[in-house]
Amino acid sequence: MANQAAGHPVTAAVLLTNPSDNLLIVRPAKENAPWQLPGGIVEMNESPFDAVRREGREELGLDLDVQEYDLFAVEWLQATRPGRRNRLAFIFAGPVLYPADTDRIVLQRDELDAWRWATRADAESMLHPALAARIVGPLQTPQRAHYRETRYEGTL
Repeated sequence: MANQAAGHPVTAAVLLTNPSDNLLIVRPAKENAPWQLPGGIVEMNESPFDAVRREGREELGLDLDVQEYDLFAVEWLQATRPGRRNRLAFIFAGPVLYPADTDRIVLQRDELDAWRWATRADAESMLHPALAARIVGPLQTPQRAHYRETRYEGTL
């Protein structure tokens, strides 16, 4: 955690779809980890925008055409356990990927062991419930970001 900034930890993820509006999800290499969106922790002195592009290169081997106006959602999440901190999660709407794009995916094997296309219903059941709740409305909504807060009553 040497690269983690003080204050709220920040994560950045990207929604990648195919022409059928399926969502690209990835499975972490950790045992029993739920499927998630490509992305990760924003490093110190890095913006969420820069982090999501870096994570695309590192995790998938793709240079994603994500722009600042592709911000999809921001959520403040209350810590769920003592010793944890509240955090901010940014999600960007990424480009539509075609077979020529997905043929170039090379997973970062120390972090991910699989990727797949998921329908909206499948993604909602496979992703962590907090992440699934962040994915609201159409998956491609440039210049129309959503903001949410997730509070856990009586947890801390």
